[in-house]
Amino acid sequence: MSEKPRFNSKMSSDVFISFYWYKEELQKICREYQLPSYGTKAELTNYIVKFLDGVPVSSIKPVRKIRRSTSGNLKAEDINLNTKLLNSGFSLNNEARKFFEQYYKVPSFSFRKSMGIKMKEVERNADTNATVRDLIWALENSQVDLKHNKEEQTYQWNNFVRDFRLDISSKNYRTPMKVASILWKKVRDSNQEKKYSHKLMVNNSKLIEKYLK
Repeated sequence: MSEKPRFNSKMSSDVFISFYWYKEELQKICREYQLPSYGTKAELTNYIVKFLDGVPVSSIKPVRKIRRSTSGNLKAEDINLNTKLLNSGFSLNNEARKFFEQYYKVPSFSFRKSMGIKMKEVERNADTNATVRDLIWALENSQVDLKHNKEEQTYQWNNFVRDFRLDISSKNYRTPMKVASILWKKVRDSNQEKKYSHKLMVNNSKLIEKYLK
């Protein structure tokens, strides 16, 4: 298992894509080399791959333009888990509060700090793929990997946790999310594929045995 190297312009694109990079890392690389620095992780990664493959910086154009968000005019009954956080009219207002009251079946709901952090992250990164489902994930999992809070929401992490929880062996642990976090960090900082497999649990059994029931 190789440790993730520091990025440099001599790195091959194959080496680059074999490691996990946080979105803020991708943005920093793009800014340093005058590449488009906004968009989704996939878009940012694509800009860097083109750069490493020898495409001139002047020829690497952004695939999207940042659009102004229409906020604050979406009604509670129109909000669902797939509602986009940008450009949909969604905002952390009374209508959103009503939606979360209905979703959690509580008489009153207060927005949490993690939700505000997530909204700012989405706006800062112009993440037009983020949805209300992602906002709920941020609320319910804000204790996971706080060191990298700005990137707590990645599709790779979500898929990793989903597949981990589908493994019947995950039920053998008192704190499955802690175990998932430990295993995720093993693949996150390596050149392994960023997916869960039962073999990963077996190979790291010594690291997680103290969490067995």
